[in-house]
Amino acid sequence: MKKAFCAMTAALMFISAAPANLIASADAEEKIKPVFQYFNPADVNGSVVIVLPEEIHATAEITFDSPEGIDEPYYRAELAANGTYSFAIEGRDTTDDGDFRDYNLKITAVGGEFSDQTAIYIDKFNVPDKNDNPDSFAELRYIFKVDDVVSKSDWDVSTDETGAKVVSLHNNSFMYGDVNDSKSVNSSDASDVLAEYSSRATSGESILTEKRRKAADVNGDSKVDSKDASDILAYYSALSTGDTPKWKVELMKEEEK
Repeated sequence: MKKAFCAMTAALMFISAAPANLIASADAEEKIKPVFQYFNPADVNGSVVIVLPEEIHATAEITFDSPEGIDEPYYRAELAANGTYSFAIEGRDTTDDGDFRDYNLKITAVGGEFSDQTAIYIDKFNVPDKNDNPDSFAELRYIFKVDDVVSKSDWDVSTDETGAKVVSLHNNSFMYGDVNDSKSVNSSDASDVLAEYSSRATSGESILTEKRRKAADVNGDSKVDSKDASDILAYYSALSTGDTPKWKVELMKEEEK
């Protein structure tokens, strides 16, 4: 049996998760408890460190693929905003030795300017240990930030001077007129505006998210109605003929400067 399954009685020297598995934010690193029942602290040869800004909270999940199984649950925790969290990782040999682990990291981040905005970041990593001993230690650090970049991707990644991955989540991004978040403006967006207007008029309920409502208010009057739909159609028509139109809300902001 693999060494990972021989450590059922090994003591886990980690701080337990708070009630409801929500870790309180703090300046110091919070050590997260693994959910993998055969976790062996003696095999730890690395760590994953997650740094969250004050704008977002997140769900962190780590699984692994190996001869022991596929998508094996390893960690799962709810992470509060403005905190730094550490996940101890067991090292494993290379695939040539038949004793490997391919770890999968999934961070589901919620928040930013729009409280209901969600972005999912996924990465894969390995922590090799050729000698089966923790004679070296690898730290993988992920620093999350929130910006307003409009992109087809929910996030972009760069590397800072320390080698840490800086994950820029575009949770604050939106484009006026792009009500359905398709990264373009067309008649479908106008239809969504009219559907929102009808729903609010008949039931008082909104069918758009906070972000989509802001994108729909193209005339800047803090309402989503047929006037916005008409402006979106006019904007789309101008684009189709090669013009470079501007929204009323954008012109208003330029006048304020």
